[in-house]
Amino acid sequence: MSPPVQPVVSDEKLPGSADVVVVGGGIAGSAAAYALAKKGLSVALLEKGRIAGEQTSRNWGWCRQQHRDLRELPLAMKSLEIWGELGRELGVDPGFRRTGLVYVTTRPADLALWEAWTLRARDHQMHSRVLSGAEAIDVLSIEGAMVPGPTSAEIAESLRSHGLNVTSQHVKPGSRSAGQTIVDTAVAGGADLIVKGAYTQSRLRQMIFGGMTRHLILNSPLPVLFSY
Repeated sequence: MSPPVQPVVSDEKLPGSADVVVVGGGIAGSAAAYALAKKGLSVALLEKGRIAGEQTSRNWGWCRQQHRDLRELPLAMKSLEIWGELGRELGVDPGFRRTGLVYVTTRPADLALWEAWTLRARDHQMHSRVLSGAEAIDVLSIEGAMVPGPTSAEIAESLRSHGLNVTSQHVKPGSRSAGQTIVDTAVAGGADLIVKGAYTQSRLRQMIFGGMTRHLILNSPLPVLFSY
């Protein structure tokens, strides 16, 4: 599950003066106010609704470097650096996770563009790579957590018929959640990528009660490719 969201209580009175007044308490306004306050300026942050409760609370929350306009790349890299230190700096868990980003295509033209971008991004010390075909695939199923359909062994057999190196395993989670069982098994097996169908239950249910998709989004140390 994600960290609990703590509401920000407004001050009862506005300050008599401030060095800077920031209008809008979303991620951009709050980050600007925080950075200015760190520099010793007095800041008033104004928001008509809830802090981080408008568009900031509804977007995907990605901090993406890969395939950005190269003119934006240094700023995106700095953003990730700041996010990486923010939890330690504030003494709280902001819920930020770095789990990688994967693009998939069957079009040679896309691959050519991505390869060209990858080479140019190295000028900024940003290292992305184009994945080759998988050396091995392990089809994983979790006891008590699967939807109706083919078994992991049946899926593996179908993939092997196309000449792929595929194994399968059915894992008992024990006291772990199904999502953590996937993470543990993938890490123990030395996997480079997790591929999973997403939101087999409703998004509302996942948001309230959690689930494998949500757990992987928040906790996987490996890149995850969701098929939805």
